[in-house]
Amino acid sequence: MLFVTEEFLLFFLIVYVLFWLLPDRARMSLLILASLVFYASWSIPFLFHLLAVVAINYVVMELWRSYRQNWMFYLLQAANILNIACFKYFYFFADVLGFVFGVFAWREPALRLADRLDGSEIFLPLAISFYTFQIMSYGIDIFRGEYTRRHSFREVLLFKSFFPQLIAGPIMRSHELLPQVAALGENNGPRPDAARMRKGLWLVMIGVFKKVVVASVLLAYIAPIVNREADPTNFHPGVIWLAIVGCLFMLYADFSAYSDMARGFGALLGFEIPENFRAPFFMTSVSDYWRRWHLTFSRWIRDYIYIPLGGSRVGEWRVYLNYLVTFFIAGLWHGASYTFVVWGIVVGIILSVESYIRRRGFEEWPATWPLRFARLGLAWLFLIPSSLLFFAPNWDWALTALGHMFNPLAFFAGGYQTLPHTESFLGGSLGVLLFHFVEEKPASFRWIRRYETWLLPAGGLILILFLTQFSGKAQDFFYFQF
Repeated sequence: MLFVTEEFLLFFLIVYVLFWLLPDRARMSLLILASLVFYASWSIPFLFHLLAVVAINYVVMELWRSYRQNWMFYLLQAANILNIACFKYFYFFADVLGFVFGVFAWREPALRLADRLDGSEIFLPLAISFYTFQIMSYGIDIFRGEYTRRHSFREVLLFKSFFPQLIAGPIMRSHELLPQVAALGENNGPRPDAARMRKGLWLVMIGVFKKVVVASVLLAYIAPIVNREADPTNFHPGVIWLAIVGCLFMLYADFSAYSDMARGFGALLGFEIPENFRAPFFMTSVSDYWRRWHLTFSRWIRDYIYIPLGGSRVGEWRVYLNYLVTFFIAGLWHGASYTFVVWGIVVGIILSVESYIRRRGFEEWPATWPLRFARLGLAWLFLIPSSLLFFAPNWDWALTALGHMFNPLAFFAGGYQTLPHTESFLGGSLGVLLFHFVEEKPASFRWIRRYETWLLPAGGLILILFLTQFSGKAQDFFYFQF
C-alpha cells in the first residue's frame, strides 16, 4: 500500500477511527496489527523476516542486560550486518570477485540469471536498510548506557514496525519513539488534540502535493535523459547539468513527501515524528547540505560511525579518513553498485576538502549576501557532478555523462536532441523552491494559519481527489529501493 492510494486512505481511516475509540492498552495491539498488515501488503514472507530480526535483537539485548557479556552484543551486531549483506550485497560482492578473478559465472548478470532460472534468486526485503539501522541503534544505545529503560517485546516490535515510518523512515532513535509507545501501555497515551490534528492534516496534504504534483512533473523531464537506454551525448551538456539538478529536486520532492506524510499520519495518531529535511538546497557548502538533508540518516552515520571512529577529535588526516570511511559506508547503505560506492567516496573527499579549508579560517569570512550566493554556487558546482554518480543508472552512463558535461567543445556543438518537457522542470523547480522558503523561514508563512478554517476542508477534498485520480498510477517512492 502506497501512501498515495485509495487503499491506504481507507486503511488509515479505519485505523484512525478505531485508535481513538479504543482504550490505551488496546491501541498498542491495534497499531501492531495495523503495522504488520501494512508490511504484509508488500510481502508476507518478508514480514516473518522482519519479525525474526526484531525478536532476535530484543532477546539478545535482554540477555545482555542480565549477563553483561559483551560478546553477545558484538555477535548480534555482526549478525545484523551479515543479514543485510546477504540480502543486499550478495550479487555485488560476487560481481567484484568475478571481476577480480576473471570468473564470468560470478558476475552479477550471469549469476542472477542462473539463480532466477533455478528459482533461488535473492530478493531484497522492503525497507531492510531502514529497519536494520533503527533496530541496531536500539541495541547500541542500550550497550552504551544512553538508553536504560526496559520495554516489553510488544513495545519494541511497535517501535520498529510503526507503519507511518516503517518503509522509508525517518529513522527514529529509542528515546524518540519508545517512550511514546510505552505510554500506550501505561494508560497515558496521546489524547485528541486539535492543534496536533491540524498539523497532521497539513503535513499529509503537503506530502501528497509534493509526491503527486511536484515529483511527478520533474520525473517527466529527467526520465528521457537519466536512464540506461539513453545516450547522454545526444543531449547538450547544459541539459545534463540541469537533469541532475532535476534529479535532486525530484528526490527532495519525493522523499520529503514521504517524510511529511509519515509525520502527518503519526501526528493524527498522536505521535511525534522528527523532521527529515530543512531546505537542503539553500546550503552554503556540501557539509551544510548534509546538515539539512535526510537529517535522521545524517545523524545516524554521525553518531554510530563517524564519532566512534574518532570524529573531529583526532589528527587532521585521521579526520579526513573518518569522512571517507563514513561516506563509503553511506554509499553502500544506499545501494549495492559501483556508482553508489564511488559516490560515497567522492562525498567523503569533498567534505574532507571543506574541512581542510575550514581549518585554515576561510569560513570565517563575513557572511554577506554576495558571499553567501558565491558559496551557494560553489556548493552546487561540487554537488551536481557528485550527485550524477548517485542517480546514474550504471557505471558506463555515469562516465559518459561526466565526460560530456566537462567537454568544453560539446557546449558549442549542434544537432542535440530536444526535450518535450522543459516546462515540467521549471514548474517542478518553482514548487521545490517554494517549499524551501517555507522550511527556511517558517515564521514568514504563519499568516496562512488564519485561513485554516476553509483551507483544511478544501485541502482535504483536493487530497481525496488526488488519491482517487492517481491511485494505481503513482510511482513507488524513490527510497523504497533501499
